[in-house]
Amino acid sequence: MMSLIERPISHCLFTAAFIIILALASSFHVAISSSSATSPSNVVTMMGLEAEALLEWKASLDNQSQFRLSSWVGNVTCHWVGISCNNFSSISHVNLPGAGLKGTLHTFGFSSLHSLISLNLSNNLLYGTIPSQLGNLSKLIYLDLSTNQLSGSIPHQVGNLKLLNVLNLSSNGFTGSIPVAIGNLSNLITLALYDNNISGSIPQELGKLTSLAWLNLYENNLSGFIPTSIGNLSNLSVLCLSNNTLSGPIPEEIGKLGFLSDLALYMNNLSGPIPASIGNLSNLSTLLLWRNNLCGSIPSSMGKLGNLATLDLSKNKLLGLIPTSIGNLSNLSALHLFNNTLSGPIPEEIGKLGFLSDLALYMNNLSGPIPASIGNLSNLSILYLWENNLCGSIPSSMGNLGNLASLALSKNKLS
Repeated sequence: MMSLIERPISHCLFTAAFIIILALASSFHVAISSSSATSPSNVVTMMGLEAEALLEWKASLDNQSQFRLSSWVGNVTCHWVGISCNNFSSISHVNLPGAGLKGTLHTFGFSSLHSLISLNLSNNLLYGTIPSQLGNLSKLIYLDLSTNQLSGSIPHQVGNLKLLNVLNLSSNGFTGSIPVAIGNLSNLITLALYDNNISGSIPQELGKLTSLAWLNLYENNLSGFIPTSIGNLSNLSVLCLSNNTLSGPIPEEIGKLGFLSDLALYMNNLSGPIPASIGNLSNLSTLLLWRNNLCGSIPSSMGKLGNLATLDLSKNKLLGLIPTSIGNLSNLSALHLFNNTLSGPIPEEIGKLGFLSDLALYMNNLSGPIPASIGNLSNLSILYLWENNLCGSIPSSMGNLGNLASLALSKNKLS
């Protein structure tokens, strides 16, 4: 019983919106590469410098990596594996994801690849720090160094990449703080720094990134308050700050994020009430606030979240009644309110949640009878109401729950 419900709703999603963002970015890459400012009279010199720079980097990699780059010979770089060029034969893309490359970026030709608009070295075995020369790639639109073994601080020179749409440095070993200079990247659509060891606070300057649609900083060591400037990110669809040590209240300004579909703030030290302004997030489909120190009552404004499919407020210090407005969440499939100090009856309106498959209200102070309307939840597979003060008889309507796989009613006052 415990093993089922202790498997928490705990994901930060790569949504379809993110895939669309990447597709748009790729289209923009093609448009830029066809109109590069490189002069034809400098083609031979440019090709030679670019080839020399990349061959120097290749030579610094281990032997197996060099074998995988065996096509990198001569100076006709446009025929090399992972390399694409613009109309003037200058390198525009270096895309080598999952190529098994092992080495550092210390000799990578950041200062020579003047036409580079896309750099994707994700899912390799790169280690060491990111050189500050990264900031010389002034035309860069797409940067993905995720899932490597890179370490050290993110260089503040990343703020020089003013055309950047996508910055993905996730799943590495970066330390230090988020550079304030990232606030200069006004064209940024995707910022992924999750699964690192980044510490310090979330800079207020992130509120300048008004084009941002996807912000994922989860699984770091971030502390301090969620900045109120987050409310300026009017295009944001995914916000995931979970699994850090953030403290203080959830800012009211979060209610300004009208396009938000996924909000994950779980596993932090957030305190104070859930802001009523969350009810303004009409596009929200996932709301994960579990394992914090949130207190006060569940705001009735949550009943406005008609698109919500997953709601997890478990393992907080919430009290008071479960609002009857919860019955308006007609798309809800998972409702976790367990391990709080909620009191009063389970509202009859919960029987309106026709798509609900997972209902966990255990370890509260709920009282009164189990509502007969629970028998309307024909899709329910998990029903955990144990360790409350529920009384009365078990309603016969529960016999209608033909999909129920796990039921726990123990430690109540049922007759």
